[in-house]
Amino acid sequence: MTHIARRTVLLLAAIMLILTQVGCGSGGKTIVRGRVITGTVGQAIATSAEDVRFEEPGLPGMDVAVLARGGSVSRGRGVYAKVTTDEFGDFELVFPSGTFPSDAVEIHVTGEGVFTARSTTYMPTMGGRLLCIVIPRPGYVAPERNPGPQE
Repeated sequence: MTHIARRTVLLLAAIMLILTQVGCGSGGKTIVRGRVITGTVGQAIATSAEDVRFEEPGLPGMDVAVLARGGSVSRGRGVYAKVTTDEFGDFELVFPSGTFPSDAVEIHVTGEGVFTARSTTYMPTMGGRLLCIVIPRPGYVAPERNPGPQE
């Protein structure tokens, strides 16, 4: 085997190794944590985990969906992730490898006793969290303080 041929084989082997490692990743998923609370404006905000609003009572049983702009939950079009909040109002959105949205997304939050909240935002960066604020319907009684598992 000539010197050039040997270098070519080594180069191709190195490229294959790199491509294999990129494809496998480190578990291949991205997780975004968040909480749904009540407020005067329905919106979703990418914020730090230290935001004091995460100390407010969360709303259990709320459905949170992350969609591409112009997507539809009912038609199943453009849905990146969907989840229902736990008993503390907390949630974890799981994005399989390569599906974490880098562009602006629509966040829809629906549930019993609140007006549907729709907002456009960017997903939180590493270490950040997603805070979703919904407006309660007249007569809705928000739950008493229910601290999350992190407290």
